[in-house]
Formats: sequence, C-alpha cells, structure tokens
Amino acid sequence: MMEKIVILLTILIGGGISLVLLMGKGGFLIAGYNTASEKERRKYNEKKLCRTVGAYMALITVLVLGAELLGENIPDWYLALVMGGVFIGLIPTLLYANLGCRIKPGEEILLEKKPEKELKREKTRNIGTAVIVLITIAAMVFSAVLLFTGDVKVLIRDDRLEIQGSFWSDYGLPLSEIRTVTYREDFETGRKQMGVNSLQLNEGTFQNSEFGEYTIYSYARCEDFVVMETTDGVLAVNGKTPEETRMLYEKILAAAGLE
Repeated sequence: MMEKIVILLTILIGGGISLVLLMGKGGFLIAGYNTASEKERRKYNEKKLCRTVGAYMALITVLVLGAELLGENIPDWYLALVMGGVFIGLIPTLLYANLGCRIKPGEEILLEKKPEKELKREKTRNIGTAVIVLITIAAMVFSAVLLFTGDVKVLIRDDRLEIQGSFWSDYGLPLSEIRTVTYREDFETGRKQMGVNSLQLNEGTFQNSEFGEYTIYSYARCEDFVVMETTDGVLAVNGKTPEETRMLYEKILAAAGLE
C-alpha cells in the first residue's frame, strides 16, 4: 500500500510541477531566478528557462517512477542510470539555463508594472504553489528514504531471536521454537503481501511458490538467505552481503542447538 501511495505522489506532484514548467510557466519555482532582481530577470527568456528546468524535472520524475515500479527487481544498469540522470544531467541543465536562456544584449525584456489586484492574486497563487513545492520536496525525500535506506538487525539474547527492521514492526520468538535452519543461495522471495518492498529492504509477509506465506526481514540486494522453519511458520533473513549472511547462519544454528 505504501509503495502505491509513493508512486501516486510521484506522478501527481513530480509530474504536475514538470508539466507547469514545460508550459513555460512557474518561473518563481526556480531557485536563483525567483530571488533575482527585476533587472537581472530581464536578461533571461523566462519561458525557455522554465522549459529547460521542466525537462530536467520530468527526466528525474520518470527515472524515480521507474525505480519505484521495478522495486527489488531493479537491474544494476537502471540504478546507474538513475544516479547518472540526477547528477550528470544537472550539469548541462545548469549550463543551458545560465547561458542558453539568456537574452542577447540589447534585447532585454521590459517588465510592465501590474495592477495592485493582479499582484495580490499572483501572490496568492505563488503561496499556493510554494506549498505544493514544499509537499513535493517532502514526498521526494520520503520516497528516497523508503527506497534507498534502512537496516535489519538480527539479535540473539535471553534465549530469543529478535529482529529489528526499519520501517516495519519488530519480530521475535524463542530459540526453542526454531525447528530447522538452512542456508540458501537460491531462495525465491516471491511477492509482498504486507510490509516493505524497496530497493534496500524486504520486510513483512511475503508469498512464494515454495512456502506460500512466510515472514521475511532482508536486504534486497543480497541473494543469500538464512531460512528457518519455526512453530510460527517460515522465517527468512539475511545480511548485507553473503559473508554477513553466512556468519548469521552459523550464529543462529549454534544458538538454536541445531549444529
């Protein structure tokens, strides 16, 4: 459910702002230009500037949306494309915005003085748009946090196995309830039923063809797993790397007395 909300916010807000800029409007949304003096703004073609920034915003929106839709199945090349689009694409955008959107000397645009009522209406619209921009930034930060961050901690204390996962409720059970512990390099995570499914973590209740519904707390980029059959059902966990997962397997195996 959370992933669907994030995708919807990306489409509505990111796409909405990109569309406004691509229409040649919304110059007050552009950092630097919106705080420039009236004399300085006359040196730029505002419509061309808005469309330039809008094209960059549209590119980022599409790339982020693609990453959200792919989820844990995102290939390495697409992840590199997202990073390249965000950082490398910023350089030509800034260069063209500062050089290509400038008006030639002697062709400065004269800004007409607007009536008081129109200025008030414009101020109201600007405040409304500023609120939308703040919401957009918050949504994008929230999306980035969900997509690229988070940790899973597997602890053994007081004869219990305890798992602490970012963005999802913690899990615990007595070690005595663990029946089998298996190290798997070919485990199929399947589909999420309830929980978190991001570029960083898989947490919650998932379903696959082997076990049906089961519980998982794992790093999405690591393909090795520790799979346990317990009195509470099947539980799958891993570390960030195969090496960490192997150490976790040996630790759980010893603690559960199943060596």
